[in-house]
Parts: sequence; C-alpha cells; structure tokens
Amino acid sequence: MGDLKKLFSQALLVAFCSLQTIGLLSASAQVILAFDRNIGTDNRPGPRSDREVIEDTIREINRLALSDSLWHRWRAMQDSQLVIAKVDTGNANKNFAKGVSLAREGFALLNELKQSEQDSLAVQKIKLKAILLFERARTYFETAFKYNPFDIRIQKYLIWIYQNLAELHDNCSNMTRSITMLEYLTYILHDDPKIYHKLAEKYFSIGDWKKALSNIATSIDLTLNDNWDRIDTRELFYCLYLRGNVQIQLNRVSDALLSFSYAQLIAPGAQEEDDVQKKIDWINWDSCNVDASRKWDMLNTKFNLLNGDYSTIKQEYLDLLSQVKTCRARNDVNWRIAQLEFKFLNQREQAIQRMFEIVKQIPLDSSRKAQNHTDQKYLNDYGSMCYILAMDHLRQQQQRQAIIYLFQSIEYWWNQIGKSYYQLARLSELDNKAIIRFSQHALLYENHLTSEERRNLYYLTYLAYKRMGMFDQAKIWYVKTNTEKTDEP
Repeated sequence: MGDLKKLFSQALLVAFCSLQTIGLLSASAQVILAFDRNIGTDNRPGPRSDREVIEDTIREINRLALSDSLWHRWRAMQDSQLVIAKVDTGNANKNFAKGVSLAREGFALLNELKQSEQDSLAVQKIKLKAILLFERARTYFETAFKYNPFDIRIQKYLIWIYQNLAELHDNCSNMTRSITMLEYLTYILHDDPKIYHKLAEKYFSIGDWKKALSNIATSIDLTLNDNWDRIDTRELFYCLYLRGNVQIQLNRVSDALLSFSYAQLIAPGAQEEDDVQKKIDWINWDSCNVDASRKWDMLNTKFNLLNGDYSTIKQEYLDLLSQVKTCRARNDVNWRIAQLEFKFLNQREQAIQRMFEIVKQIPLDSSRKAQNHTDQKYLNDYGSMCYILAMDHLRQQQQRQAIIYLFQSIEYWWNQIGKSYYQLARLSELDNKAIIRFSQHALLYENHLTSEERRNLYYLTYLAYKRMGMFDQAKIWYVKTNTEKTDEP
C-alpha cells in the first residue's frame, strides 16, 4: 500500500479543514444506526431457524447506510480545496474504539468458521454475522474518519475493513456491495493499481463492460507510471489480458488483438503465453468475425451435450456455415457437421464425402501427414470414418466395398493407419506380394495393432513367403509367429 501518509497529502489536509463548514460533521450521528448488538434478535417468540436468522441478518446488512455521501463530498472538497476549522480527536477516538471492538468480534467469528465442521447453512449464518459486525464497524470507522481524517490508525482500519467486506460480500454473492467497498477503497488508495484491477474484474463478472474497461485502463496507467525496473510485469500481464477480454465484449476487436499481443510479450510463463495465443486464435478464427466465433463456441457446447436433437443442431451448423468467411472456419464447421452425420444421423457416405472435401486441400509432408495439429485432426477423422465404414461392409460380407474404403483410409496418414494396412493384408487372399507389401506397411505402425493382430500378420507373411518358395524368409516369420504373445483375455 505504500506509506499511508503520502495518501493524505497537503491538498487533502486543506480540503478536510472545511468539513464543519459544509455540515458533514453535524450529520455524523445519522451515519451509525441504532442496531441491537445481539445479531438477529427480534420480538418474535420461540427459537428461530438458521434460515430465518440468515434472512434477518441480510436485511440488517442491507439497511446499514453506505457512505457514498462521505466520499462524494470528500472528492468535491478536494477539487474545490476547501478548508476545515478543527479536528475533533475525542469523538474520533470514541468512534474508532467502537469500530475496533466490532471488527475484533467479526474477526473472531471468521476464525471460528475456519475450524468449523458445521453444515453449509450454519456456515452461511456465521459468515453473515461476521459481515454484519464488519459493516457496523465500518460505520464507526467512517464517522471517526470524518472527525479526524489525519489519524493513520483510522485510515489503516478503514482500508482493512473495506478490503475484508469486499471479499466477504463477494463470497456471499453480493457483488453490488462488494463493488461498492472497492470503490470506496479507490478514494483512499487512489494510486494502487491492484484495487482498480479488482474492480475491473468485478464489473466484468456482472457484464458492465464500460466500467470494467475504465478501471482496467486506470490500473494499467498507474502500473506504467512506475519506474520500469519496478513495474510488476505479472500484474501488467493480467491487466492487459483482462483488457483484451473486455474489448472483445465491446466488439473492439483490433484493440483486443493489440492488448493480447502486448500481453504475450510479457507472459510470465508458457501456460499464460499459450492462453493468450488461444485468445488470438479465437479472434482470428474467422478473420475477426467474433460473432461467428461466439456462435461456434455456443454450438460446440450444444454438441458436447447432445441429447438426441441431432438434425436441429446440424441445421444450426449449416446456418453458421453460410456466415463464415475463412477457409479455416468453413473446414471446422464442415468437420463438426460430418461428425454429426457419421455418428448420429446415419449419413456415413455423406459425412466421408464432406470430410474428403476438407482433406484434399490440406498441404502434406513427405509422410502424408498434415503440417499442423488442426489439419491432422481432419485427417485422423477422415481415416477413422473410412476404416469404420469398411469394417461395417466386411461384417455385411460386402468385401469389394470394404476394400474401396480401406484404400481411401490409407490415402492420408492417420493415427490408426496400421489397422487399415492390416485389414488390406488379410483381404489380399492369395496375392502373396500384396500380403507382404501391406504387412510391411502395417508393421511400421506396430503400436496401432494388438498383439493378436501382429501375430496374425506374422503368420500371413510366413504363408506368403512359403507359397512363393522363399523358405528362409518363411522360417523367420514362422519363428516370429510362435514367439509373439497374444493379449490376455
């Protein structure tokens, strides 16, 4: 936080000298409301349930006055440089002592909570009691602050209480009040970038993009105002990353790309750098058409939660297909449609043809592999679809169709291509040279095969060499056949 004395500069000293003049001190009695110190008491007879106590506590918390007027007037006085007549140390100390007492009670409750094994309702009740105590303490600290804004103890406790209330209200899903506490902190710690960063995160979580952007911009400015050798680059990275996400929500796509590019330069680790790259890739998925990227994400979520309405989601993908502009986006959408057609809609030939239109344009290396991970997933799915359809035809004793699809499956390298070569070796019957050729290809990918499939290949190769009269080679493969252990059942 730095030296708190710096936070209250001479300008602030002059400003507060005029509190009495504008009547702020005379209103102090109205700030602290007359609440019973016994939390949750009322006039209803008999014991009350935990839920009733929780509801009453929440009502009491919400009835406690916020201090907007204090900070608004302080800001106005700071701007107009008004002066104050006197400081009331006695009243300041009196209110400060009451605030400390309440804060300690709240802190004791939180410590009790850490060691508690009670059910969730009882835990919530204790947490809300602690919040109510802290809220009451806040009103006393604020009143003490009005009487004597120069007391470092009061300043420290006020900062501490705002920080704790911001976190506690957040944990209890009272985001509005959590944000309010952080806003109050900015009046005191006006040069602390982390406070503005937290505020930006809170506003982002509730969808207030403009306030999120304003606060993250302040945080970045304050961070960069420091000497470069003292700048917290990790903090700056997360600020830039958040700013990029906010700018996406505001459809300021070019600005978002710039924020992510800067963030990538100072990423604290490989994981953070990868996270930024994913954001950049997401924006560029359809050449900055982020509406299409959002719809793509939404449809993929539906795809992963499919419950039988496959035709409808296929139509939604087809609608998206008509909106995207880039080859990459079209390929991704067609790939998803092909998966639906093949797995769920019994449109297997159509799915394979759709996949072929994708894979035929993919640049390949010398081993017929794709040159990047995204394109390789297309080749893997295309090969897998062809292989599965071939095996279906085999089960239906349609050997000719099976062979056609097996040959299609080895046109490009895919992650189980060894199985395709194995089946082609089996189907080559008495074509000894074909058996040997396909077996050799299959054995290049032994890790694709089960031990039983490997043993079968060894035996097929043995028979092929034997029929060709190449007995020395046949003997080698005969020995391999008998030494290969099959998988345990």
